[in-house]
Amino acid sequence: RAILRLIATGRCGHGSAEAFAPVRSVPIINKAGEVLHIFSCLDFLDLALQFASPTAILQAQSARTFDHRNTILHVSVMNDDSIVNALRIMDSAASTVLPATLRELSGDLGGVVASNVVSVSDLKLVILEERHDVLDLSVSEFVSWRQNVMSANMDQMLRQQRLQRFNVVSVDAGDSLHTLAHRLLTSKFQRLFLSSDEIARIVGVVSSRDILVEVLDQIV
Repeated sequence: RAILRLIATGRCGHGSAEAFAPVRSVPIINKAGEVLHIFSCLDFLDLALQFASPTAILQAQSARTFDHRNTILHVSVMNDDSIVNALRIMDSAASTVLPATLRELSGDLGGVVASNVVSVSDLKLVILEERHDVLDLSVSEFVSWRQNVMSANMDQMLRQQRLQRFNVVSVDAGDSLHTLAHRLLTSKFQRLFLSSDEIARIVGVVSSRDILVEVLDQIV
């Protein structure tokens, strides 16, 4: 319970020394100071799906909880914007991935029409390729460069193909938090995009920590 609350609330320390910071994982250490395991939010989901009570709680709650169609544009990036600005948005939103969209497709329906995805892991590719100059490109130009580089690497290409599908979960077909939890575990992605069949757009981004925060009080 202490680990779950630490991850969910970001609280550490006691009294006046208490501090608040995003916590994604917690190391579990034995008396000898050896790290036995790094407990993450995905571990929580894995455990939750193995027991009847938390499973029932996840099944009872709708994925619509994370439908943020009216604000998701603030955590998206335009194709003609710079990749550097995309990284800034991810930093300010404490997110590791952004949908890339077109300005002309942003209407009054809410949500975004995603044409691609950019993530913080793209920085690894930039460093590996020693091509820091590509950070000056627009998002669409960067995506084209990334696809060209990845086409020469099968593992990277397969990963990009998974990203290009956005790993979308519908929030209009009666999906529950249980569905989201299962998809997060099987995909091994840090976040999922939610789509609405009603408006055929991406309406939210959900992480395993988001699910933990949503159901923590009911579980513990």
